[in-house]
Amino acid sequence: MAVRLDVGKRYDMPASFGPSMVPEQTEVSRAEALVLTTPTIRSAVERLVPSHFQVPDDPVLTIAHMAYHGVDYLGGRSYNEIVVSVSASFSGADGAVDASLALALWVDQPGALISGREFMGLPKILGRISDLDEAMRFTCAEYEAPVIEGGASDLVAFAPERLAKLNARAEEVRTFGWKYVAAAGGGSDVDQPLINVMRWRYERAWSGRGDFRFMLRSFAEAPMSAAVIKGLATLPLGGAVRAFRGVGRATIDRSATRRLIAA
Repeated sequence: MAVRLDVGKRYDMPASFGPSMVPEQTEVSRAEALVLTTPTIRSAVERLVPSHFQVPDDPVLTIAHMAYHGVDYLGGRSYNEIVVSVSASFSGADGAVDASLALALWVDQPGALISGREFMGLPKILGRISDLDEAMRFTCAEYEAPVIEGGASDLVAFAPERLAKLNARAEEVRTFGWKYVAAAGGGSDVDQPLINVMRWRYERAWSGRGDFRFMLRSFAEAPMSAAVIKGLATLPLGGAVRAFRGVGRATIDRSATRRLIAA
């Protein structure tokens, strides 16, 4: 008898062996974020944003180092990722939605790459990502070639009142996804904007100054990243780089992922 898939369940390739092992919600008992933000220029950003989305007049470029510890679908293992995103909006049947849109993500565990890319429409690339060191620095590389480096300095801890306000905003953090699957013979089989949700509860947080740089590489040095970094390096910086550091708990809520329908 041929394989029959249950339409009410989610599958990952190879789908013949049963439903996805990735749960609807992943509870991360320890999650860490170092987020660097700076203004950029709308006309430069628009060249890298899918046509489903609009770019605001004053977009913000974000480079984030994320660390997730004790992840269920990785058998309790941890992973790091680097997220490069911009502020964007979507005009849909239910009104306008504002969220960040990832232009590229590097992740250092294949399981995290597959679940985010296939289901959530996140443009993930496999990389080598360092943990944050004592100086709050990180690097991201493909093979032996570093492609992004950054960090934070002069970090000042949030007062309890500020931390409470942060947690109120972090109860639902929405991000856009773009699920694109090429079709044999040209065109696409899937070209769909999505919304994804994470939920954070920070135990501690700090703010300060940040810095980062994109490091141009040849195709031979970084086959998957060279063109991406070349495109990201064209984005002009419109001001100082701010840094945010947060440590706490997080929930990756795949049950909240949904398709966005244009108006």
